[in-house]
Amino acid sequence: MKSLKLVAGIVAAATAAISLTSAVGAYDFGNKNLGKNWSINAEIPAEEFASLTENSYVTITFDVDQTETEYWCIKPCDKAESWVFIDPDGVGGPELSEGKDSYPIQQDDTSITFKVPSQFVESVKANGMAIMGHSITLKEMTISDKAPETEAAPETSAPAESGTGAAGDVNKPSDDKNNANTGIEGVAVVAAIAVLSASAIVISRKRK
Repeated sequence: MKSLKLVAGIVAAATAAISLTSAVGAYDFGNKNLGKNWSINAEIPAEEFASLTENSYVTITFDVDQTETEYWCIKPCDKAESWVFIDPDGVGGPELSEGKDSYPIQQDDTSITFKVPSQFVESVKANGMAIMGHSITLKEMTISDKAPETEAAPETSAPAESGTGAAGDVNKPSDDKNNANTGIEGVAVVAAIAVLSASAIVISRKRK
């Protein structure tokens, strides 16, 4: 009975993951190199921001130009006539540059996440967004109502205790007659993999 509940729990969690990822919008920049002289930019059409709100998380992934040694930054702009920097204005997010007109990037960074303040939301939804920057190559933009998860530190397992089982085998686990091995756990794993594979398919569908 416990094993059946385990199956149901895993499938429910995986289904919830699919629902979440299906709400994520993705835009592929096609590896747009912004160069080093501010003459190149990438424009994102307005239709990509149809679901944008002031609570949305906009994440842009990129590669950093490793030939540069001092200065990397990214500057999302409202693509209205003035191309104003989308200043977070106290809503939190990445640290601003000294001039308060861009987001500085470190040499080992691969992404940046920010929110679009309420005063810019309607304009971005109507006009789109322009991305400027220095010494980075743009890869993808995603919009989600959930904050991106940070990487967890790898778990370290404790070393197995040495010992001798009933038949003299080293590290042989003892039999627990109250928990018979029914094989249901294997079914749970297979079911979870199948559902999570479907989730991966949803994530991999990107629009250009």
